[in-house]
Amino acid sequence: MSKQLTTPLKKPIWTLIVLNLADGFLTYWGLLAGAIEEANPLLSGLPPFAIFILKVLLSACLAAFLFTPLVRLESRIWRYFLLVTNFLYISILSLHIIWIVLLYL
Repeated sequence: MSKQLTTPLKKPIWTLIVLNLADGFLTYWGLLAGAIEEANPLLSGLPPFAIFILKVLLSACLAAFLFTPLVRLESRIWRYFLLVTNFLYISILSLHIIWIVLLYL
């Protein structure tokens, strides 16, 4: 019998992909609406569409990790790193929700 492969990092990586795409879309929307300014100093000089494309490319790179042995690692360090990163993205998306509510109230 073959041993079933476990993928303990698959869900945190998928979550990070979805959160990154949501951040890219909401940032693009907010920049076009003039509701926000890009806070990331590495991206602040770029036009909104370039930021969106970079976010999509980053998500594609993250998705590539799903096809590597990385998803089968049972490392606590990687798991905690991904959980902290997801928490940070959720915090950023919370800021996006606040400006969306303030913009459309």
